Amino acid sequence: MAVAGVVAGLGVIKGNPILIVGAMAVSPDLLPLCSVCVGLVGGRRRLTRRALATLVTGLALVGAVASLLTLLLDVTGIVPDDLVLGSGGLSGLAETDYSTVLIALVAGVAAMLSFETRASAVVGVAISVTTIPASAYWGVALGDGQASGAGGALLVLVVNVCLLILSGSATLAVQRRLARR
Repeated sequence: MAVAGVVAGLGVIKGNPILIVGAMAVSPDLLPLCSVCVGLVGGRRRLTRRALATLVTGLALVGAVASLLTLLLDVTGIVPDDLVLGSGGLSGLAETDYSTVLIALVAGVAAMLSFETRASAVVGVAISVTTIPASAYWGVALGDGQASGAGGALLVLVVNVCLLILSGSATLAVQRRLARR
C-alpha cells in the first residue's frame, strides 16, 4: 500500500492518470474488501473487524505516504507553490456525484463475482479505482494544505468504501442464496 501511495501521490501531484493506474495495479486492497463482505454475510464479526481494520489502515497508509511525499517534495522545492490539484482530469477524485456511486456499486459486484476466479487480480485493479486515487488525492491535498480538496477526497473515499462493501455483500448474499437452491 505504501508503494501505491508513492506512485498515486506522484500521479496526483503531476496530474498524470497513468501513474494512478500503475498505483491501482500494485494495490492489494481486493482481499481485505472481500473479507469484509464474507465476514458480514457469514456473520463472522471477528473477520469483519479485522478485514475492515486492514482495509482502513491500508488506505490511511496510502494517504499518509502521499502526504509525506508531498511535504518532502515541497520542502525540496520540487512541488510548485501554486500546485493546482485535479489537473489532468483528476478533479473527480475530490467530487462525489452519481458516477462515484455507480462505479463503487458495480466495482463491489465485480469484486465478489471475481473473488473465486482467476480474474481476481484484474478486478483488483478495478476495485482500486474507487480507493487508491481518492486516498492519494486526500494525502496530497493534506500535505499541500488544501483542506477543501482533502475533505472532498475523503468523502469520495468513504462513500466508495461503504458502497463497495454494500454491493459486494449483497452480491455474496445473492450468490449464497442461489447456491442453496
